[in-house]
Amino acid sequence: MKRNKYSELSKDAVYLLSRSEFEKQKVITTEYAVKVLGDYLKATRLLDNLAKRNRLIQLKRGRYLVVPLKAPNQRWMPHEFVVASLWMGETPYYIGYSSMYNYWGFTEQIPQKVIILNTEKNRIRKIGKISFRAMKISSKKMYGIKKIKIDEEYVSISDKERSLVDFISNPIGSWGNVQEVINEQIEKIDIKKFVRYLIKFPVIAVRKRAGFMLERAGVSLEELSRLKSSIGSKNSYAPFNPFIKSRKGSVNQDWKVILNG
Repeated sequence: MKRNKYSELSKDAVYLLSRSEFEKQKVITTEYAVKVLGDYLKATRLLDNLAKRNRLIQLKRGRYLVVPLKAPNQRWMPHEFVVASLWMGETPYYIGYSSMYNYWGFTEQIPQKVIILNTEKNRIRKIGKISFRAMKISSKKMYGIKKIKIDEEYVSISDKERSLVDFISNPIGSWGNVQEVINEQIEKIDIKKFVRYLIKFPVIAVRKRAGFMLERAGVSLEELSRLKSSIGSKNSYAPFNPFIKSRKGSVNQDWKVILNG
């Protein structure tokens, strides 16, 4: 005999889940459960029980993702970018770094964690079987963000040009690989937007390295003139390869970088 989808649930659980489904609530909070059930202790115990039974997925304390009742054996997980967005809630964020390097084709390396840049918290959390890392950044770096739609949800990611800025600032693999990626992508990006994003980036050393690599990649000095102006006239030099501590090497006066490897 086929079991009813509610057969193993208590009356309160059925009421909470059916009401959330009717109201199209993809996320249930403790406050919502208390409002529905009218009792804090009853609500918190029920939420904990439903999470243990895979009827809810805990995003963080007091915030749960509702598993659709039609999900087979409740073995269900939405797209990891959607989970990241729901975990962040109202916090300004974008999915970036290695998650976007793979997404935009800079690397074939599969990221081990979903990286979420945000303005509020540093935290690592495992939700279901997926690892998420929230990294707090300055609000000055919160730009170049686009919305994409996944499973009826809008998710914030860094666009291609912004992801390339991050790739120069926070690369994976060898430093030589960064130049290779720039060479490959230079014809596939909006170079004016990319330069504009670089000028806005608050770390001057990144702008210096990027300018040097863009010139190497064949971008005209005319297109790079504003970027060059943004590094200022001070005789302050940045090591070209940030992976090497040594500051020994020839100096590029135009971009004020030490070619240390």
